[in-house]
Amino acid sequence: MICPHCLQGEILNARIIKTSELIKICDECDTIWNISETVSDNTGSLIDDFMKQRNCSSSWREFDIVKS
Repeated sequence: MICPHCLQGEILNARIIKTSELIKICDECDTIWNISETVSDNTGSLIDDFMKQRNCSSSWREFDIVKS
């Protein structure tokens, strides 16, 4: 699926290592969605805001990509 925010990146399933939370993330613009959230241009969070709420850095080292 192509990201509805940047229209370039692919939406990947991932797990936040520290919290084990499953998310969806754009590999281009880093927009994050909760796994249960509908991916659209009206939803999603900026990586900095989303990860700060979880006391994590915004680095991709914080994620494991989940193969679907």
